Amino acid sequence: MVESKVSTNEVSVLVDQGLLLPLMEEFYTIQGEGFHQGTAAYFIRLGGCDVGCHWCDVKESWNAETHPPTGIQSIVENAAKYSDTIVVTGGEPLMWDMHPLTEALKAKNLNIHIETSGAYPLTGIWDWICLSPKKNKLPEGRIYDKANELKVIVYNKHDLIFAEQEAAKTNKNCILYLQPEWSVRDKVTPMIVDYVMANPKWKVSLQTHKYLNIP
Repeated sequence: MVESKVSTNEVSVLVDQGLLLPLMEEFYTIQGEGFHQGTAAYFIRLGGCDVGCHWCDVKESWNAETHPPTGIQSIVENAAKYSDTIVVTGGEPLMWDMHPLTEALKAKNLNIHIETSGAYPLTGIWDWICLSPKKNKLPEGRIYDKANELKVIVYNKHDLIFAEQEAAKTNKNCILYLQPEWSVRDKVTPMIVDYVMANPKWKVSLQTHKYLNIP
C-alpha cells in the first residue's frame, strides 16, 4: 500500500512538472480549421478541461484522470516520425506546464502550434497560437498579445458580439476567424457569411476535416 501511494505521488509530481502528460490521443491528419487549414499535421490531444462548453465535441477529454500520464519523450518520438508540424490541443492543454514538451519538440526542429481557450497562463514555446476564447472562462490577459489567430465558435448571434469584444483585446497582427459550431452549422453559416462580408476584418473558418470525414 505504501509503495502504491509513493508511486502515485511520484506520478503526480512528474505531471505537475510537465514531464508526464495525460495523453488522450495522438494522430496524423490534415489540419481542418483556421489559418493552417489543409496542412498535414500531427495532433497531440491532452486530457483535462474545466471550461465546460456545452457543445464540446470531445467531452471525453474533460476528465484528465481517464487518460494515462505519458512521458513526453515518448510523445515527442512518435510525433517526429510523422510531421514537421505539431498541433497540441485538448481538452485545455494549458492546464499543464507546456515548457518541457515544447522544448523537447523544438530540439527536433519541429513547428509547434497550440489550440487553446487561453483560460490558463501561457507556458511553452510556440510557433503558432490559436486562441479560441470561451465565455465560461475567459482567457488570461497576456495571451491576447501573443495570439496569431483568434477563432471564435459561433453557436448563435450573440456570439458575434462576444467575438468583437474578444477581437478588441488582441494584437494588431492577430488573424480573426468566425467558425460555425458544427451541430448548428446549417443555421449559423449564412449568418457568419453575411457578417464577414459586412465586416471583412473577419474570415470564415470551417471544420473541413469533418466534411472530409477524417480525424
